[in-house]
Amino acid sequence: RFGTKCAGCEQGIPPTQVVRRAQDNVYHLHCFACILCKRQLNTGDEFYLMEDNKLVCKADYEAAKARGKGFR
Repeated sequence: RFGTKCAGCEQGIPPTQVVRRAQDNVYHLHCFACILCKRQLNTGDEFYLMEDNKLVCKADYEAAKARGKGFR
C-alpha cells in the first residue's frame, strides 16, 4: 500500500509522516526506540543498530556488554 516500510514494525509509512532514519532504514517515530528500555530515541542520541534492524540505546548496550551479554 505504501512505498516505504518501517524497519521496526514493517508497516507502511505514509509519505506525509515524519520519520527517523538509521543508515538505510526508515522508522516511524514511535518505533525508533530502544528494544530494552523502550525509551524513544531522539536526533543526536547514541545508539546501536543491531543486525535485525532493532535499536539499542548506548546505556543499555554498555550495561549488557559489562554483564558479559552480547547482542546478535
